[in-house]
Amino acid sequence: MASSRKRKRVTLSIDTKLEILKKLDSGVSLSNIAVEYGIGKSTITDIRKSQEKIKQFAKEAKDNGTVKSRCIVRKAADDAFDKAMHLWFAQERSKGTPISGVMVTEKAKILYREMYPDKGENHFKASTGWLCRFKNRHGIRQLRMQEEFLTSDWNAAGVFKNIFKSFIEQHELTRDQVFNCDETGLYWRLLPNETLADNSEKQGKNFKSSKDRVTLMATANASGDFRLPLVFIHKKAKPRCFANVTMSALPVHYYSQRCAWMDKGIFSDWFFKHFVPLVKDYLTSKSLPIRAVLLMDNAPSHPAIENLLTEDGSIRCLFLPRNVTSLIQRMDRSILENMKCRYKRNLLQRLLLGSMQFESYTDFCKQLTIKDAVYMCAESWSEITSESLRRSWNTLWRCIDNTEPDNLENNEQMEINQLDFSEERQLLDITMEEQEEWLNADKHENGHPILSDHEIIELVRETAQPDSDSDKEGENAKKIPHMQAEECFTACLQWLEQQPEATPINLMMLHKLRTLAAKKLVSNLKQSTIKDFFKST
Repeated sequence: MASSRKRKRVTLSIDTKLEILKKLDSGVSLSNIAVEYGIGKSTITDIRKSQEKIKQFAKEAKDNGTVKSRCIVRKAADDAFDKAMHLWFAQERSKGTPISGVMVTEKAKILYREMYPDKGENHFKASTGWLCRFKNRHGIRQLRMQEEFLTSDWNAAGVFKNIFKSFIEQHELTRDQVFNCDETGLYWRLLPNETLADNSEKQGKNFKSSKDRVTLMATANASGDFRLPLVFIHKKAKPRCFANVTMSALPVHYYSQRCAWMDKGIFSDWFFKHFVPLVKDYLTSKSLPIRAVLLMDNAPSHPAIENLLTEDGSIRCLFLPRNVTSLIQRMDRSILENMKCRYKRNLLQRLLLGSMQFESYTDFCKQLTIKDAVYMCAESWSEITSESLRRSWNTLWRCIDNTEPDNLENNEQMEINQLDFSEERQLLDITMEEQEEWLNADKHENGHPILSDHEIIELVRETAQPDSDSDKEGENAKKIPHMQAEECFTACLQWLEQQPEATPINLMMLHKLRTLAAKKLVSNLKQSTIKDFFKST
């Protein structure tokens, strides 16, 4: 009697389990998968039953680069504390802080005592075993900093320029194929101190709504020829002012996060759903090879670069060295500052144009909606010239083409100085000092927070999702009838035809919009007639 040979035990990584789930979704049979991976059908059935748990674990582990090596779907015994420690670790590494194993264990003891003050000191010992498990869970390969990151900023910048030059030459990239992105915070409702504050509003400087904050991320290529729509991050998923609005038609990529910060999930979603397709379309239109690289700073809100890569490897990311952003990444210093100044000038002009409609500073802030901010931000981003975008790369690109001028600092200041606020300053009766204080209020705001231990603990304990409830302030949403839209476009068209600023492009755009409204109106009338016919029969 022939004895059946016992099958060799096969240990599957999370990455392999994801491959199996993908094949099951595509219709591959259990038998073929069992033969390919050398496992039993019952194992595949168990994987399918646990697919939600596996996918959720993989999503959380992906940014740490541990999906390929992990085999067991198992979280830490104290998941909240583990997340708090990893958040602290990622934040310190993003600042370039040298970290050793001893530092991690000592910090773990301090953070644990602060998180659980009622538990005794010996309840958690931060042992060597705990440290090894912590490192394995989060894909931490070493706890020491490379020597070049401990040298001066300029030395690190010089090292990176050589790496960058080799990378560009190896992949044969042009300026059109090299992109940079960076985030900044914007106080979208903030006005100069005491502006329009009457006697009952002397606390106007600290008016809560005045510092409502959003995060913006700007992305453009080194030639200045192509810029992507801004990423716009607000606290609410869909405020009241966006009711009946087609979100995909907005001039920005709108996201929500409970603190209005950039995070890894948002960045990864934007990279694959927006950056990659738009860049591919752009390169195709220029008859260029589908190859591109995105430069960005190594912030805690950015996923690991090995997880920001297309399947064929044609579009990828590259981190800038820590502590040298201001030396070689000029997007944050020149472009973002210029864009925010333009937004604030537009904000003042909006205030002055509608000054008769508002009784006070508080009233203006309440009437201003996040939809207004979206359009003003998009307009400010479009006002940045292609030449400015190209010049912002000169400091870094000179390592490839040393004929590029390096007078960026003067050009930066020239761009800002051209934004004249004198008329608005006179009408609002504010001093130059108040103007400068207002313009610089969010100058050092970036797209990710630097949290204290207490804030880290509060963040990991917070389980609420982004609030999608309606805004208390802002316009009442209503659906505009097609007939009203058609009448408005007709009036706008007649008005524009009488203006010396009218252009053929603008006139044709209004013609198309009027035609669209008219077609929808006729379509509704036809449907109404058919319904009435059936009712009568």
